[in-house]
Amino acid sequence: MTSPPLVQSAPARSTPIFWIHAQFTLTGITTVLLGPLLPTLAVHWGMKDLQSGYFFAAQYIGSTLGSLISTQALPRWGFTRVCTAAMLILCFGLEIFVLGSWKLGLAGVFCNGLGMALAIAASNLGVAKNNPGRASAALSLLNFAWGIGAVACPFLIGAGLRYLPLTQLIPALGLMPLLFALRFATMDSSREARIPASPWNLAPFLLITILAFLYVGTENAVGGWIASYARNVALLSPATAAMAPSAFWGALLLGRGLAPAVLRSHSERTIYRLGLLTAGAGATLVLTTHLVPLLLAGAAVAGLGLAAVFPITVAVLSRDLGENSLRLGGFFFAIGNMGGATIPFLVGAVSTQTQSLRAGMALPLVSMALMLAISAAFSRRLAFSSQAAR
Repeated sequence: MTSPPLVQSAPARSTPIFWIHAQFTLTGITTVLLGPLLPTLAVHWGMKDLQSGYFFAAQYIGSTLGSLISTQALPRWGFTRVCTAAMLILCFGLEIFVLGSWKLGLAGVFCNGLGMALAIAASNLGVAKNNPGRASAALSLLNFAWGIGAVACPFLIGAGLRYLPLTQLIPALGLMPLLFALRFATMDSSREARIPASPWNLAPFLLITILAFLYVGTENAVGGWIASYARNVALLSPATAAMAPSAFWGALLLGRGLAPAVLRSHSERTIYRLGLLTAGAGATLVLTTHLVPLLLAGAAVAGLGLAAVFPITVAVLSRDLGENSLRLGGFFFAIGNMGGATIPFLVGAVSTQTQSLRAGMALPLVSMALMLAISAAFSRRLAFSSQAAR
C-alpha cells in the first residue's frame, strides 16, 4: 500500500507569525479552560464530582483522537487547512458547550480536545519544519505563547463571569476560533508543495515518543499535584497552596521566553541535560523541605528547568523523521497525552498505597532521571543540534 504524498507546510514563510502565535495563545486558554470553569459548571448543572470527572476524560479522549487524526490530515491537507479545520471544530465545541445538559457539554469538551490537538500538532510540526536552523528557539517562543494563554485563562474567566452569565461567556469565547478559521482559510497555501515520503528509522522514533510520554506526564504531575502536596506537607491554607502551581507554571513560562536567547550560545544537548538536572534539583528541594518559601522556590526551579525540554524534543523529532514528521508526529503527541494521563494517576495511586503524597511526588523525579539517562545513553540516535541556534 502506497503512503500518501506528504505536504511540506510553510507557516513560518507564508503565514504571518502573529497569527500562528495568537492562535497558540488561544489554544493555551482553551486547554486549561475546564479547571477554572468546573466549579461554576458543577453549580450550573448540579453535577457531582464523578460527573465532573467525565469532562477531563472527554477532553483527553478528544485530544488523543485529534493527535492521531493529524497523522493523516497533515500529509493530505497541510498546515493551513488543518489549522482552519481545528479552529472550526474548536468553535463548534465552545458554541454547544453550555447550550443544553451536561451530556451535551461532554460533547462540546470532546470537540474542544479534538480541535486543540489538531492545532497543537500542526503548529509545532509546521514551525519546527520551517525553522531547521533554530527549531528549538522558534518552538520555545511558540510554546511561550501557549503559556501566556494558559496562565491568563483563570483570570480571564474570573473577570468574564463578573459581567456575563456562563451561557453567554462561553459562546462569546467560541467566536475567537472562528476568527482564526476565517483568517487561515483566506491564506495562500500554494507553497505547501507535495513531496514524496522518505525512509525513516524506527529506533529514534521510539526513543522520542518515550521521551514525550515521560515529559508530558512529568509536567502534568508536578503542575497538577504541587498544590495538594504543598497543603499536605506544609499545612497551608487552600489560598496559599494555590501559589505553588503558579510558581511552577510562571517559571515554565519565563523559561520558554528566555530559551531562544540561551540557545544562541549553547547546544540543544547541553540545554536539554542542564534543564533536566535543574528540574531535578528543584523537585528534590520540593521533596526535602517543609518550609513554604523553599517549597515554592523548588517548584519554580523545576518549572524553569523543564521549560526548554519539550520544544527541544519536538525539534529532535522533526530532524530525525524529516518529512515523515508530518505523518508520524501525531503519534508523538498522542503518546505524550497518554503520559499526561498516566503519570499523574500513578502519583495518586502511589500516594494512596503508601499513605504518603511525598512518595507519590517522587515519581516525577524518577521520570526526569529516566529522560536524562535516555538522552545520555542514546545520544547518537537522537538528532540534537550540536550548534547554538543562529
